[in-house]
Amino acid sequence: MPRQNLLFLRIKDEAILPDEQKLIRSCLEGDRQAFEKIVEKYRDALYWTAYNLVLDSEDARDVTQQAFLKIWRSLPEYDANRSFPGWAHKITANCAIDLLRSRRESEPLVDNVPAEHSTLDQRIDVRRIFSRIAPLLPQRQRIVLVLREIHGMEIAEISELLQCTESTVRNLLSQAKDSFRKRTKELFPDYGL
Repeated sequence: MPRQNLLFLRIKDEAILPDEQKLIRSCLEGDRQAFEKIVEKYRDALYWTAYNLVLDSEDARDVTQQAFLKIWRSLPEYDANRSFPGWAHKITANCAIDLLRSRRESEPLVDNVPAEHSTLDQRIDVRRIFSRIAPLLPQRQRIVLVLREIHGMEIAEISELLQCTESTVRNLLSQAKDSFRKRTKELFPDYGL
């Protein structure tokens, strides 16, 4: 039985496409134009992964750029049996988490951003709700929620990325879902989540 996806934004775990195989092979041979095509194809998706984790557009751009550099350097280690988009998103998440860790050491983040109460407009979509509520979640809860519910990463992968136990990840995920539901009810009472 598939688990309920809070945000229905999960990245599909698709097999690598033949065109991507050709592009990757060309990249491995040093073809920078092939890599530019990969960047063009995944730029927006990786940016939104970064943004959902760091919640700042400039930082998200920096993280995305750093992720593409790591992707370029790591292509020789890429396993073609794995999803290329999933692999690229995992690298992006790593870069975002590294940025958040370095930021935490130099300047504390404020986990609670004040939000205005509003009623749900019938045309509002889940991405807008998420972008409104995500800044209100504590940083680690938000990271776990994004990686698990949007990107479908396994608990063990998240545990490895965050350098904590799987039990901690499960607890953070549970807390994040509870907080997300409560905030949704507060800010969007008509949504009924």
